[in-house]
Amino acid sequence: MDELTSLGLILLLALLAGHLVKVVRIPEVTGYILAGIALGPSVLGWVTAENLVALEVLSEVALGLILFSVGSVFQFSRFRRLGRQFLYLTLTESVLAAVIVTVGVLAVGHPWQVAALLGAIAIATAPASTLMVVRECDSEGPLTDNLLGIIAVNNLLCISVYTLVAATIDLGSGLGGGSIFDAVYRAIFPLVWQLAGSAALGYLVGLMLAGWSTQVTETGEILILLAGSILFCVGVAHLLDLSPLVASLAVGATMVNLAERSRALFDTLSGTDPPFYAIFFVIAGADLDLALVPTMGVVGLVYVFGRAFGKFVGAVAGARWLDLEKNVQRFLGFGLMAQAGLAVGLTIAIEQRYESFSPIVTTVVLAAVAVFEMVGPISTRFALVQAGETGLQPSKIRGDLDALP
Repeated sequence: MDELTSLGLILLLALLAGHLVKVVRIPEVTGYILAGIALGPSVLGWVTAENLVALEVLSEVALGLILFSVGSVFQFSRFRRLGRQFLYLTLTESVLAAVIVTVGVLAVGHPWQVAALLGAIAIATAPASTLMVVRECDSEGPLTDNLLGIIAVNNLLCISVYTLVAATIDLGSGLGGGSIFDAVYRAIFPLVWQLAGSAALGYLVGLMLAGWSTQVTETGEILILLAGSILFCVGVAHLLDLSPLVASLAVGATMVNLAERSRALFDTLSGTDPPFYAIFFVIAGADLDLALVPTMGVVGLVYVFGRAFGKFVGAVAGARWLDLEKNVQRFLGFGLMAQAGLAVGLTIAIEQRYESFSPIVTTVVLAAVAVFEMVGPISTRFALVQAGETGLQPSKIRGDLDALP
């Protein structure tokens, strides 16, 4: 099947799946992922691996637009008020998940390098599926605010921890014939480049977008400006070996703080990007290989249950420590289960960097992503409904629980 036919099929089946899953009261994003699994190589094969490679650029654009929206959480007035709270919550849930996974993997007999890499990846929480569930439920309230704040900070922390783990592994493997200073430089520079360089790129693109936005008024022009800016940002990030995730977040953060019309721009984007969301999640579903789930073994179970337990208990402990609202304490952990894009991206980086460790890490993470991408959106919706931050009634959540895999 050619790429255009595949793309049309993806959109039409995403629409159909989105309507069907509403009958059993589970999130649309779960329907999109299920549609992708059905279409992809692991089931029907109507969308082939070659089609997925050709359509990858659309996924990149969609993820850039999603992270641009998440970047609006960094509004200065809001972050000055709640930023420390977001940071504390992120640290408690992330550190506990990383520690439990690392210790668990060591306990079942794997090298410390594998344990540390899996622990670092366990930190990542998927911003895309979480944001889509929030938007689908039209959620507002303290739980929603804390959830969005955590997913904005969480992935920055994950990249930082992964880079530090990689630096430690590199230093532990020897100096490679150079001095200690050369080794430290080679180990630490990627962290500075990935974070500072990506943030600088996003800031520059955000400046351009904020300045140009004062000259456009029509909806069509606004969309052209937004799409062009995000495409340019993601493309340059790849060209310079930067993080498109961090750069896109920085564009949104810059935009929301510098442009007086930023709210109108974000509202315009939210009304026109559903096709990109559908494409992104259907392709993500098609990329999932369900055959990996039974093969992940004991270490995979340690990763899945260790990560879930760590994030849930860490979120509860952090919320209680900060004396947040009862609903935040009770349900925040349920909103942190999803895991996808960044975790997969880090496995690709590990394949390129650590050939001896990549087989076990890749198998475990990709199998776990298949689990978390199915359970995560349902769990997030459960939390938002039970907290009373949507227009849905808590009694309807029984359908969500019945739908859990």
